[in-house]
Amino acid sequence: MTTKMATKTMKLSASMATGIAIFALAGCVPPQTTPSPADPTAQAAPPAPPPDATQIQPPAPQADNSTAQPPNAGAASALGTAYYAGHGLPQDYAKAAMWYGKAAPQGDVTAQYMLATMYENGQGVGANPAYADYWFAQAAAQGNIPSQVSLANAYASGNGVDKDNTKAAYWYQKAADAGDAGAQNSIGYAYNSGTGVPQDYGKAAHYFALAAAQGNPDAEFNLGNYYSHGYGVSQDDSQAAAWWTKSASQGNAAAQDALGNAYSLGAGVAQDSSTAVQYWTEAAAQANQAAEYSLGNAYLNGTGVAQDQQKAAYWLLLAANP
Repeated sequence: MTTKMATKTMKLSASMATGIAIFALAGCVPPQTTPSPADPTAQAAPPAPPPDATQIQPPAPQADNSTAQPPNAGAASALGTAYYAGHGLPQDYAKAAMWYGKAAPQGDVTAQYMLATMYENGQGVGANPAYADYWFAQAAAQGNIPSQVSLANAYASGNGVDKDNTKAAYWYQKAADAGDAGAQNSIGYAYNSGTGVPQDYGKAAHYFALAAAQGNPDAEFNLGNYYSHGYGVSQDDSQAAAWWTKSASQGNAAAQDALGNAYSLGAGVAQDSSTAVQYWTEAAAQANQAAEYSLGNAYLNGTGVAQDQQKAAYWLLLAANP
C-alpha cells in the first residue's frame, strides 16, 4: 500500500524475566486449529471480483487543436517519455502528458501507466485520482505490475474509486503472483486479517515468506511475528529472531523493538540486556513508543545500561506522549 496496515507491539519492560516478543499485526487472533506450515512453492487461488476501476474515460490531455489521425502509439509514447525525462528535449510535463494522452487510448501500456501517475501526482495535468485510476486499470488489465499495485492501493484506500477490499485483494494478489514483493506483503496482510479474502494464516505466511525472501523489511518483520507465535508456520523463536534481525538491519523500527525484546528475554537468542538496549535505542530514535518505554525502564533500573534517572524520565515521557 504502498497503502499499508498499521502494526504495533505491546510495550514490555526490560525487567521482565519471562514472556514472548509481542505480536504486532493488527487483527490477528489465535487460529482455532493447528495451521500447516506454509509451502513456499504453493500458489494461492486469487479472488475474482470485477476488475474494472471506472467506466468514465478521461479526456486525453491536449496542447493543440489537432483533430487529425492519431499518431503512431509507440512514437507518441516515446515522445512522452522524452519530454517527461528531458532526454533529447527540454523537460516539459505538459507536453509529456499530451503525448502520453495520444498513445494511451491506443493501448500503449507504458503511456497508460505514465499518464496515470501524472494524473495521480498532478504533473503536467491537474491532479485527478479518478482519472489516474482509470489509466491504472487499463494498464493493470494488460499485466502492468506497478499499475496493479497502484490500483489495489486505490481500492484499499478509496482514493478515486469506491473503497473495495475485495478488489484491492484481487489486484494485490495479481501483482503478488507476478513476483512483486510489496504486493506479496500486502496480500499477506489481507490473508492475516481476512480483509477482502477469507482469513488464512497459512496463505499469509506463504506470501510473507515470498516477500521476505526478496528482502522486503516489512515482510521480514511479519514473518518473524508469525514464527514467534506459530501462525501458519511451526512456532520457532530462533527463526523469529533471525527474520527480525534481517528486518532490523534495514532500519525497521518495529523489528528493532521486537529484537530488543528477544534479547531481553533470551527468546531465540542468548539473553543479553546490553544488546536489547542497543536495539531499543535504534527503534526509539525512530519514535517507536514500545521501544521508548522499554528503554526508559532500562535506564530506570540500570538493566543493560548504566542507571540514569534523567534519561529514564526522558524516554518514559516520550513513550507516554505520542
